[in-house]
Amino acid sequence: MLHSISWFTYGSAVIFIAIAYYGYVGLTFYRSELQAAIYRLTGKKPAVRQFAGGDFQLTDYPVTGTIKPEGIDFVAQEELSFGPADENESSVIPHPSATIGSISTDTHLLGDFSEMISEVKTLIRVINESSESKENFEMLFRLIVQKYTSLTGSVYENQINEYLINEGAAEFPFPLTLTELQSYWNNDNNK
Repeated sequence: MLHSISWFTYGSAVIFIAIAYYGYVGLTFYRSELQAAIYRLTGKKPAVRQFAGGDFQLTDYPVTGTIKPEGIDFVAQEELSFGPADENESSVIPHPSATIGSISTDTHLLGDFSEMISEVKTLIRVINESSESKENFEMLFRLIVQKYTSLTGSVYENQINEYLINEGAAEFPFPLTLTELQSYWNNDNNK
C-alpha cells in the first residue's frame, strides 16, 4: 500500500496535518494573543475585553481615576496603629520612647534593639524548655551582649533587663536579679 503513494502526496498530507494541528492548538490555547495580533495588524481596538468566556470584562477607560502624587501626608512611626495587640504580647516589649532619657541620640540603635529582643526571647524559651543552669544562662546572655555591644549603656539596656526580669525570671529554674543582669552587661565577674 505504501508503494502506491507518491512523495508529493505524502509531503502534502504531512503539511496539511501539521497545519491542522497547530491551527487547533493556536485557536484553543492562544485565542486572545491571536486576536490581539489581528487587532494590531488591522489597527482596530476591541471595545471590551472578556477573559476566558467569563463575566469579568475590562473597559478601555480607567476605572479608578488618575494618580495624584501631590498632597501626600507622611505619618510618624509612633503614630501608626495597625490594630489591637495580641493577648500574649500585650506588654511584652516596652516601647523605647516610653523611657526617660535622651532617645533622639539612640534611635540608630533601634534595629539592634529589636534583634537583641528577638534573641533574648529565644534564650528565655531555651532556658525554660531545657531547664539549664544559671551558669549556662549567664554564658549565653553574655554572648548575646557581646554581639550587641552598641546597646551597652544605652536606654535599651534597661529595657532588655526589665524584659528579662518581667517575662523570663519567673519561669527560670533559678533566681535572677536586676543587679546580676547589669553585671553581665558590664562583663564583671568574668570566668
